[in-house]
Amino acid sequence: MVVTSFVIGDTTVHRVVDLELTLPVEGDVPTWCVPTFAPPGGGVLLAFSAWALEVEGAKVVIDPWLANDDPRSRPDAAATADRLLGALADAGFAPDEVDLVVNTHLDGIGWNTRPDGRGGWEPSFPRARYLWSVTQLASNRDDERLGPLRDAGMVDAVDPPVEPVPGLTLEDGPGHEPGHLVARLRRGGDEAVFAGHLFISPLQVADPSMALDEDPEQATATRTTLLAGLAERGGLLLADLLGGPGGGRVHRAGPGSWRLA
Repeated sequence: MVVTSFVIGDTTVHRVVDLELTLPVEGDVPTWCVPTFAPPGGGVLLAFSAWALEVEGAKVVIDPWLANDDPRSRPDAAATADRLLGALADAGFAPDEVDLVVNTHLDGIGWNTRPDGRGGWEPSFPRARYLWSVTQLASNRDDERLGPLRDAGMVDAVDPPVEPVPGLTLEDGPGHEPGHLVARLRRGGDEAVFAGHLFISPLQVADPSMALDEDPEQATATRTTLLAGLAERGGLLLADLLGGPGGGRVHRAGPGSWRLA
């Protein structure tokens, strides 16, 4: 279990990684990616992660290990949940102390829920509000994975832009999926964007037109806009599935190309 952190103004963001692996890719990998985001032997690093931060007294978790749903079907699912949530607790975010869970989208339920010990599932963060965009929830209204959260009355539909906590804004991040959100943190003149699955590979930083999305044209435009703005302001790009540290400061690398450092 790997826990890393970033500092944005007066706020520390913790990243808890469950699994990191090497994803094969075709063609060359930009030199800035190696070895931080790509191993010397080829490919790029991919990881399943969760983000945790405290803003204005509110404890927030973003995208708790989204898309890593396969372990949920295994006999050791409860032990896996204990391990992941225990790592969050060690970082200062005990599950029963979390106030808000922000989901950029619904690409698997991840570990928003955990085994309840009776053959079912229960909320992983029992006193939190769980946020998805109105569009995502409308597109997945019959998704049984949301049942334990809906039954507990813990799901809130948000219509971006919205600021659930001062300094943390949820904005439209279209392209990867309908209703995909990005979360923008502004603290003390500094800025970070939690980009969900808009960036699955660091190659999409070097070339935003590299599409792994439902709407490639829109996703390319969204990535380009995010990268250009962050580079101009010296901001951080943080993404769930990027390996290594999971993100970095954005710098322009050339026309239509950026890098992380």
